[in-house]
Amino acid sequence: MTWIASSPQERGAQLGRFVLGTGNIGGVATQTGPGLGLSDAEGIDLIDRAVAEGFRVVDTADVYTGGNSERVVGLWNAAHPDSGMIVQTKTGVTGAGPDLSPERVARQLRRSIGTLGRVDLYIAHTVDPHTPWSDSLPVFSAAVESGSIRAYGLSNVDGPALESALETTDRLGLVRPELIQNSYSLLARADDLSVLPVVRAEGLAYTPYSPLANGILAGRYSRGEQPEHGSRAATGRRTGELLADPGLMERVAAFDRLAAAHLVTPAGLALGWLTHHPLVTAPIIGISKPRQWQALHEAMGLEWSSDLAARLDDLFPATA
Repeated sequence: MTWIASSPQERGAQLGRFVLGTGNIGGVATQTGPGLGLSDAEGIDLIDRAVAEGFRVVDTADVYTGGNSERVVGLWNAAHPDSGMIVQTKTGVTGAGPDLSPERVARQLRRSIGTLGRVDLYIAHTVDPHTPWSDSLPVFSAAVESGSIRAYGLSNVDGPALESALETTDRLGLVRPELIQNSYSLLARADDLSVLPVVRAEGLAYTPYSPLANGILAGRYSRGEQPEHGSRAATGRRTGELLADPGLMERVAAFDRLAAAHLVTPAGLALGWLTHHPLVTAPIIGISKPRQWQALHEAMGLEWSSDLAARLDDLFPATA
């Protein structure tokens, strides 16, 4: 039993070219405070613009911005009951660490449905080393079978964790996860060697987040600039480490020049690489400024070629 379409063409019609990330409404990811994120009104406007741009999925999580993200998405959803937007949320990340215990997953799903109005896609936000898949996945499976959700997925899983989850569902006769949501970009390609082979073999949807590596692939820091307060880069765990790597930043500068040679912004080229990737269903995009829509338009209009793909692979090869 599957809900997400099996072929890339059908998935494109069902899920769209991009997924709207709303972890910047009311804060940035798990952080809140003055100067962070979008206001409620700006968040509502963002979703309105995404619908006009052809987005089909809005992504949030119970932990995002202290619950503000789900709350605002729920307000928008209640005001647009016939929008057809797919509502996707996640659970399992807490301030005390990962928690996919069965009781908590069930409780958080009820809470998210109450806040959002409905949950179409429900995602385990992380791997919980203290809760085996045989305990947590039956809750997700039962939610599909009861009609509480349409499908579920896994986030932040490596290859062995994904294979273990699939083996568990098959062994226990459970509904399988249909979607994988991991960090993936030209600067984060570990999934090429572990997760994506499983995605291909099992016919899973793949919707990566952080496609611009917290702005490093958007041309924002190529000349030594530092992240602004309130930006996603300022809160990213590895951003400082990457920015301090002179060899990497030389390659990023070469990437910026390659984008200019193809008459697109660096962000447009980074997103174009993902939209032309055969195993990527739809990248998750978080937008905070109107000008950032330009990169999406460039990605969709980019003239792709095997030579361009090879040059990007040379700059940023897949590594473990």
